[in-house]
Amino acid sequence: PQLAPQMVEVPRSTFNFDFEYERKILAEAEKENPNWGKFVIERGRDSPGAAMAYDATPGDPLVEKYMSMGLGREAVSFAVLNYGDNPTKVKEFVKAYNALHEMGFTSRNVPELLAMHDNDPDKVIQHLLSTT
Repeated sequence: PQLAPQMVEVPRSTFNFDFEYERKILAEAEKENPNWGKFVIERGRDSPGAAMAYDATPGDPLVEKYMSMGLGREAVSFAVLNYGDNPTKVKEFVKAYNALHEMGFTSRNVPELLAMHDNDPDKVIQHLLSTT
C-alpha cells in the first residue's frame, strides 16, 4: 500500500530513560528486604532546596497537563512519579497531599506515606502521630 503524501514528518518521542535510577531499583529488588519507599524520597533530593520528586525535565508535559487543571506543581510532581498519567490517582494524591500540608504535616515523607497508604490521609496522619 502507498503511504499518504501528507505524512512527511514522523513525530518523535521526548522520553528520556533514567538508566541509573533503573539500576538502583534493580539493585534494591535483589535485597532480602527491599525498601521501595526510599525511591520517592530519593527523587526529591535530586533538586536543590524543595522536596520535588519529579522535575526531571523543566516543562514536563505530564506535569504541565495537571497543573493546567489548577493543581500545584509540587504535589503533581510527586503524584506523577507515583502514578504516572492516571488522572484519578493523581487528583486523589494532590487532594490528600494538600490537605495534609494545610493541617501542618509538612514532613518530607508525606508523599511516600501517601503512596504507601493509597492516598488515605487518615492513615498517613495515624502513621505520623504514632511515630513521632
